[in-house]
Amino acid sequence: MQQPTNHRATGSRDKENFRPDIEGLRGVAVLLVVFFHAGLLSNAPFQVPGGFIGVDLFFVVSGFLITGLLIRERERTGRVSFSKFYARRVRRILPAAAVVLLVTIPLSYALVTLIQRPDTMQDGAAAALSFANVRFALTTDYFNPVSYSPFLHFWSLGVEEQFYLVWPALLFVAAWRAPRLGAGVALAAVVVLSFAASVYMTDANPSWAFYMLPTRAWQLAAGGLLAVGAGSLARVPGVFRSVISQLLSVVGWLALGALLIDAFVIDSRTIPYPGTAALIPTIAAVLLIASGAERFGPGVLLRLLPIRFIGKISYSLYLWHWPMLILGGIYLQGSAQPSTAAGDVQQILTPVQAFALALFSIPVATVSWGLVEEPFRRGYIPLPRPSRTVLAGVAVMVIVALLGTSFSFSAQNALADLGGQTAQVDPTDSPQPSDTPLDATDTPLPSFDTPPPGDTPTPVPGMTPALTFPPAGQPPTSFAVTNALRPTLGNAPKDYEKPWRDNCLGWEATTVPPAWGRCVYGNPKGTYQVALIGDSHASALFPGINAVAIAHGWKLVIYMKIDCSFVDIPVTDFNLKRPYTECATWNNNVIARLKAHPPDLAIVHMSRWIYNINSSDGSLTAQGNAMAREMNKIPNSATLVMISDIPDPWNMSVPECLSAHLTDYRKCAFSRSTAFGSNMGKREVVAAKASGASLITLTDAICPGTGACPSVLNGMIVFRDQHHLTATFATSLGPAIDQKLVAILVANPKPTPSPLPSPTP
Repeated sequence: MQQPTNHRATGSRDKENFRPDIEGLRGVAVLLVVFFHAGLLSNAPFQVPGGFIGVDLFFVVSGFLITGLLIRERERTGRVSFSKFYARRVRRILPAAAVVLLVTIPLSYALVTLIQRPDTMQDGAAAALSFANVRFALTTDYFNPVSYSPFLHFWSLGVEEQFYLVWPALLFVAAWRAPRLGAGVALAAVVVLSFAASVYMTDANPSWAFYMLPTRAWQLAAGGLLAVGAGSLARVPGVFRSVISQLLSVVGWLALGALLIDAFVIDSRTIPYPGTAALIPTIAAVLLIASGAERFGPGVLLRLLPIRFIGKISYSLYLWHWPMLILGGIYLQGSAQPSTAAGDVQQILTPVQAFALALFSIPVATVSWGLVEEPFRRGYIPLPRPSRTVLAGVAVMVIVALLGTSFSFSAQNALADLGGQTAQVDPTDSPQPSDTPLDATDTPLPSFDTPPPGDTPTPVPGMTPALTFPPAGQPPTSFAVTNALRPTLGNAPKDYEKPWRDNCLGWEATTVPPAWGRCVYGNPKGTYQVALIGDSHASALFPGINAVAIAHGWKLVIYMKIDCSFVDIPVTDFNLKRPYTECATWNNNVIARLKAHPPDLAIVHMSRWIYNINSSDGSLTAQGNAMAREMNKIPNSATLVMISDIPDPWNMSVPECLSAHLTDYRKCAFSRSTAFGSNMGKREVVAAKASGASLITLTDAICPGTGACPSVLNGMIVFRDQHHLTATFATSLGPAIDQKLVAILVANPKPTPSPLPSPTP
């Protein structure tokens, strides 16, 4: 057991190095984060849009304090005790985090929708094991998530805990002979390399840049460099010391002003982050720490008792405020607005509710700080010797992770009762020997005869539709979500089309279409060639178009890239927050491929949302003409067809809504005004007129009648998320697409196609 004298010695050293201004800076950091989150989740008129930079302040402060602690121990004792260091980190971090997780995991299980539970529980397990940042880098855009996880804020703890894991070893090696010089060189190298990685990855993969330690380490190292230089001012001659002190005071005030301005000016919707945008809060944090102890510096404010109190409880406040906002919002939504999709907290928290929950998190955090954080941190609760303290802390977090995992398995079993989460097979895939035949409970899909392999072109003159509509079924007698739906609820979010699973859909960094001959569907040996061109909406509609191609024996070649509009104007990418140059390059390469292998029929389909860079390109007419200019580059031998964007619920995840309304899926219907918006189809009308393309609309097949648009139609879940069709439902659109395409081809016959060019590597 640790001896009381050790606690007193540790406490006296902590008190000797205590900086009240840094405690106040922590208070500023956590308040920025809390106000940012409260405004974000309520769309409040009062926003702190850049409040997320509070996390950057935490990183710099952690780098400063931890590096200073290690350097001082090395200078004082000639060594660094890894076991004592990690024991201090365990006492400081894990008890409060474990309590928050033990409360949040079961509450989340009870409150989030069934479809969200498996992933949410896995988020909790990842948070307990300190790699939440890695999980969210792979699954979540912090600024534009599909739904907010109650554990999302643990990403920054993951970064810091990984930092604690590697930092002592790095300094041990670098500072072996000269503690401060060696540490300074190592930290300077980390700053340069990590910042360069951050700038590059912010452009290439923003999620990885935001969440991962290698792209955030420069901020921790910046604080560490300041710690290495701490005390240097005391060695400066008196005259110069006074001048430098006054200069630091002025610079400190400027840094505080820049920090606060940045918090209100920076906009995550338009500015890529972190990258170079993180320089202001990082440098400001360094300058505020450097000047905080000056008599006339910004420490005058930071040392005020109210802000210091918030700083004192900042760790507990950070841990508690986010799950209180998320789970409190879901609870309030459930009691006040039962017809709203659960999990869509942005739409249901009023500003009053959001800021009330944020304020209530302060007394909750105070209790947590007093009863959990401080007793363990100060050693008031007896713990074993350092090495066993570390093992005990790890064991507790593993147990918490196992709890989250067990809840995840429980949620998966509950979904299994509704059909489970199994691998999906695109209904238009060519049958393979291992395929299991559809059973009698499956939703009927379009019927057609697959032409035999080989050259089986369909002559356009006199052609008729090859797909037939399934017979009309009986009206449903129950509107419950059961395993009779196709796809099942558990499978709906991942009911992807075959190009997605075949990696034939271009991702953001992709600039060249797949090698000729690789991503070919329909009848690959057919002589009538169809090109499907567009973005992820075109990919989602692929199963229906592929069904038509199979039925007629057409060769279907795809050219599809996510978020990439087929337009002749510069566009920006919503996720990358910069000009989407990869899209322009992709479109140019698609045109080159089409000229090398001219199609007989070119089908263009894309999302209605076009993020133009130039304001002059923002009108519907300008965007429609930009579509036409791009389509006019397609070889003249092709019949041009546009399919208008489909109506969709855009602000509601259909599977999440269905899992919130298991007894009546009609509550997830969405209004026609939401589905169509004010401008749906207008760009395509302009483009079709300007390019001579024929226009197809599928509105009646997705939103039949004049009432609300259903989320479940003919026994099928229509959308896998907010705006992408399930592969199952898209396949059912085959007869409607076939009927409209045949009418166009018969009315606009082309000469019999000549033999296609020989494939080139």
